[in-house]
Amino acid sequence: MSIVDIELYLKQIYPFELLTNQELSEIVNNLVIEYYKKGQKIEDVDNYLYVVLKGVVVEKDSLGNEVGYFGQGSFFDVSRVINGSENIFEAFEESILYKIDKKIILKLVNENERFGEYFKKSTKEKLSSIASENPYFFLKVKEIELQQPVIVSKDTTIYDAVKEMTEKGAYSVIVDFRNGEYGIITDSDIRKKVILQNISASENVEKIATKGLITINADSFLFDAIFLMIKHNIKRVVVEENGKIIGILNEVDLLSLYSNQPQFLALRVERAKSIKDLKILSDSIARTVKILHKEGIRTRHIMKIVSEINTRIFRKAFLLTAPVELLDHSSLIVMGSEGRQEQILKTDQDNGLILEDGYQNPNLEAISQNFIEALKELGYPECKGNVMITNPYWRKSISEFKNSIIDYVNHITPENMLNLAILIDAKHIIGREDLYNELIDFMFSKISDNKTFLSYFALPTIQFKTPLTFFGTFETEKGEHKGELDIKKGGIFPIVHGIRSLAVENKIRETNTFERIKRLSEVGIFNREFASELIEALEFFLTLRLRERLRKIEMGKQPDDYVSINLLSNFEKDLLKDAFKIVNKFKDLIINHFKLNYIS
Repeated sequence: MSIVDIELYLKQIYPFELLTNQELSEIVNNLVIEYYKKGQKIEDVDNYLYVVLKGVVVEKDSLGNEVGYFGQGSFFDVSRVINGSENIFEAFEESILYKIDKKIILKLVNENERFGEYFKKSTKEKLSSIASENPYFFLKVKEIELQQPVIVSKDTTIYDAVKEMTEKGAYSVIVDFRNGEYGIITDSDIRKKVILQNISASENVEKIATKGLITINADSFLFDAIFLMIKHNIKRVVVEENGKIIGILNEVDLLSLYSNQPQFLALRVERAKSIKDLKILSDSIARTVKILHKEGIRTRHIMKIVSEINTRIFRKAFLLTAPVELLDHSSLIVMGSEGRQEQILKTDQDNGLILEDGYQNPNLEAISQNFIEALKELGYPECKGNVMITNPYWRKSISEFKNSIIDYVNHITPENMLNLAILIDAKHIIGREDLYNELIDFMFSKISDNKTFLSYFALPTIQFKTPLTFFGTFETEKGEHKGELDIKKGGIFPIVHGIRSLAVENKIRETNTFERIKRLSEVGIFNREFASELIEALEFFLTLRLRERLRKIEMGKQPDDYVSINLLSNFEKDLLKDAFKIVNKFKDLIINHFKLNYIS
């Protein structure tokens, strides 16, 4: 990675974006790039600030409790730079870090007022700032994921309470005194009262519990919760609904929500021990999408976040329902919009299983059914087209998949073209990735140089009419969807399928449409300017669809691909017309490139 690349990366991270070019260069010219294996301790955190380029780092307190996670674009340890801290940091997974000398950071803190303010502010001041500046915190407490309450009786031993707290990954335990009064024990209570005061772990929890819970109603706004934390100088509030404790809202959760880091939710998926645990996390995805969209995060970035979480959920669900032995002989794949990493709200599942030649398992059908039922429980509906591992057509040996590809090439039918399009977007989830790679390589070998076949495959790109009249006005639907446009047929599908066709021709392994566009530009299929136009047009279509789907969900309606023209501003209407013109320009490119005028 060049110095310019490092500078561009740091400029995307707050508060480094506040630095002048000269100040940023001072950091870049003196930083060190370090690699850490999973589980490896990050050394010398007292004298350096670390920025995560790749991977995840976990922070642990003196008791070994995991108290924070730092993913791509995060940095640590701010508290040590200014005040010092006793916590340790380890690589949660393979990680690459930028190591910056503390002396340089302190120098810039003193020289750059705005940069320095960030490091000098306490957590409470940051939370207060967030609450006053960000509409995110006008959400209600019940709209975000809460820590499930761990409640024990006053007679429970400290040892048993800490054990339950650790097993459930909680930061605190609620103590029931049985007279309508409750208390709380936190990780800091254990450190200060048990360890430092040498209180026996066999004592009852009532001896160290703090009575008088600070509570908030689930219908209150997040800024009310922040105000309570600031007022009482606490790190968590207990959430009640109808007089019942339903969860704990932690300070660290508020800060992690503001930072928009998917690692927090993704890491909770990794720690899930049952489908029930996964369901709690899976159910929060729609809320996460709503929050990120409301906060103005770009749609393609939301897609990346949701795709990463979904991938981990599918992987974990398979681990919970399939024997480990199966992983050594198969590759679980997802296809369709999930394979392209373009699914935002849950649609039907598209998955398959590539088996090693000769592998037999008498329980394979039952295992497949258990996996599909688990996904249904997690909110992913069955595929109407039966593209699932319960269907033997999508659960077969690699040789059988290869034979299917040969059949697609030799027998050009609408069904075969559809199945091939589904398979081209396949993404490996878990198991033998070499089986997946072998299949993709075989597919490229049979298709990429077959110009005649590729022409027929690309033909659906121009199947649907762009909904613009000759005079440049919108051509809307009639009947049930009067005044609406099918944004998928009119804009999304032509770009996705046309790019898919060009990608397979050029043996591009990326499945995401945005990434495919960038790669096609790199190999010279079209210039960077047109690539940018395609990316912006596609993202605009997807953003309009997402907004409309969220609106319909709020109204209790079934989300679909239709967008109401009357709900668009004049500016958005003009942008939509321009986006459709880019689609028409792209269709012309596909027609000429694949010579579609010469096939019937």
